[in-house]
Amino acid sequence: MQTSLLNEKVDIWRRLSGSRDSLNNPVYGNPVTGTGWNKIYSAMPCRLAFTDKRISFDRGGERVKPYGTMYYSQAYALRQEDRVITQGNVQYVVTSIRIAYKTGSVIDHFEAICELP
Repeated sequence: MQTSLLNEKVDIWRRLSGSRDSLNNPVYGNPVTGTGWNKIYSAMPCRLAFTDKRISFDRGGERVKPYGTMYYSQAYALRQEDRVITQGNVQYVVTSIRIAYKTGSVIDHFEAICELP
């Protein structure tokens, strides 16, 4: 991927240890105000492409949430549940990661699927 396409800089936060709920799922808080979060990458170059919107249904009602892809270099190693903080202080959660191949088995870049928490 051409580095000129990576037109945004984001901070990546990761919770290395955390509490668990009754189903043994990790409990994630807000990295901006919560404790236990570590900044993994600062000013990581990327490209954000949020073209879809999903509807989230819960007891309180419906919420339209942006859903999209963050493209980034293979030099960075992101994980699911990492938090992406944009320059505008918007927080996204990485829900899955895809590999984009150049040819055969040569990796060109990674794509992280992100949505609002």
